[in-house]
Amino acid sequence: MEFMETNDSTVTNITYYDNIDNDLLLPKYGYIFAATVLSLIGFFGFTLNLMVIVLMIKEKLVSSPLNIILFNLVCSDFSVSIFGNPFTFASAVAHKWIWGKTMCHMYGFFMSLLGITSITTLTVLAFERYMIVCHAFSKYTLSNKRSVYTVLGIWIYSAILTVPPLFGWGKYVTESANISCSVNWAEQTFNAQTYIIYLFIFGLKVPLVVIIYSYIHIISTIKKNHMQAGQVTKAENRVAYMVLVMVVAFLFAWTPYAVVSLIAQFWDASLISPVISVVPALIAKSSICYNPIIYVGMNTQLRKSFLEMLHVSQHSQSNEMYSETFTVGVTTRLQVPLVLKSSDDSKGKLINVENEGRISLIQKHIQRDQEKYKLNEITNLNGGDKNDNQKERLDENKCQITTV
Repeated sequence: MEFMETNDSTVTNITYYDNIDNDLLLPKYGYIFAATVLSLIGFFGFTLNLMVIVLMIKEKLVSSPLNIILFNLVCSDFSVSIFGNPFTFASAVAHKWIWGKTMCHMYGFFMSLLGITSITTLTVLAFERYMIVCHAFSKYTLSNKRSVYTVLGIWIYSAILTVPPLFGWGKYVTESANISCSVNWAEQTFNAQTYIIYLFIFGLKVPLVVIIYSYIHIISTIKKNHMQAGQVTKAENRVAYMVLVMVVAFLFAWTPYAVVSLIAQFWDASLISPVISVVPALIAKSSICYNPIIYVGMNTQLRKSFLEMLHVSQHSQSNEMYSETFTVGVTTRLQVPLVLKSSDDSKGKLINVENEGRISLIQKHIQRDQEKYKLNEITNLNGGDKNDNQKERLDENKCQITTV
């Protein structure tokens, strides 16, 4: 591997934009592998997050305070699939960054902004769950207005952490075999190191401390109370565990990247080969695919709506079925369709097949009730009152036929 000597440090050629025209840093099959993985991440990240956005809007979930914050997380991941993956995918196909130095700076800034936004949003969700579960009787409430302000604060906080390299404190350069751009992790200068320390403290350490503190108390409270006195409902528990799973998934995706970056910055950058730098970066980029799966999988309303969208639910989307429960005989409850509407409704017509089947079904129960009524009348086993009641039900069933 070639090195460049600077005034204060030794830097590998995998980090500087000026070196992207050098020899390939990966074998050609390595770039093909990276392009394939990026295409899959881009496709599933775009499709899954768009699906959740559509479902949340369709089910009007965005109107609740908690879901406003969750919606922010989904939109952040969706933005990565639109403004991030296409650039890295094209660069992987071309075997180098092809978008120019300015776009490298903007790409590095925007991806860093969205990454910090995601971890900060998860931190806010964890703390919000802590307040709900551990301080159930406090005056704390999360209103829609407060949620909107919280989302705004998340973006401002993230911008404060990621804007400095655009003004000289730190730098955004190419990374991962020159197919992507991010913070310059390998330049071991005072300028670079102070910014990276700042970024790690407020972009990773503080969020992790808040998340860990929140969930230690959440789990402790849940075990202690066991939902006694209505302090912690099953719904609140489910949401708390959902956020926890999201946090674990995020850390699973970003921890390898963070470890490699810290090694490059505070130990020996020459240990980080192009191959070693690419794999953690790809894993980190895959994080945009996890949250929509977790959210739909652990949210009953979204899961039901998703199944309906895939035509898996019992109700067909092409028909409208209305049903009514009738009491037939002494102990039988019969669920039958009232009306089946079809495309002929526009002409004022109704399909009579369902009504004919319904009449036939009711007639069978009337016949059965008639036999019971006659038997009771002969043997007088049920007494006069019960026999009269059964006769009334028989008359009601006969009336059902006239209303069809």
